[in-house]
Amino acid sequence: MKYLVKKMWLLYVLIFGSMVIGGCYLIRNYHRKSILKITNTSIELLTDSVSLGHFGYHSIKKGSFEIRNIGNNSLTIRGVNVDCDCTEAKYDKRPIPQGETTTVVLEYKPNSLGYFRKTADVVCNVPEGYIRLTISGEIAE
Repeated sequence: MKYLVKKMWLLYVLIFGSMVIGGCYLIRNYHRKSILKITNTSIELLTDSVSLGHFGYHSIKKGSFEIRNIGNNSLTIRGVNVDCDCTEAKYDKRPIPQGETTTVVLEYKPNSLGYFRKTADVVCNVPEGYIRLTISGEIAE
C-alpha cells in the first residue's frame, strides 16, 4: 500500500509541478518563474479519527483534530482534500511554527441516512506528504 501511495504522490508531483528532493518540497510557481523550498517537519496528532455519534438528518456536526508541530521547521498546510461535498474542511492557512498547535475542523452536513465514514487528506510538509483524518457517525431521521 505504501508503494502505491508513493507512486500516486509522484504522479501528483508531476502533474502539479512539485518535486520532493532530499526531504524538501520544491514547488514551482509558474506565474513568477521561481521555486519555493519547503522543508519537512514532524507532527504529533492525538487522534486521526473522530466519531460524531448519532444525530438528525438536518443537523451539522463538526470533528476537530489538533495537530502539534514537533519538528524543527514550520508546518505548512497546502490544502485539505475531502472525499465528499458533504464534508467541509476549515484550517489555519498560515505556517505553524515549531512547538505550536493548529486545529483542522471537518464539518459534516448529511446527505443520506445511516452510517457514514468520511476521510480528508491534509496535504502538508510531513515526510508522507499528507495526514489522513476520518470522521464517522450515524444519521437518523
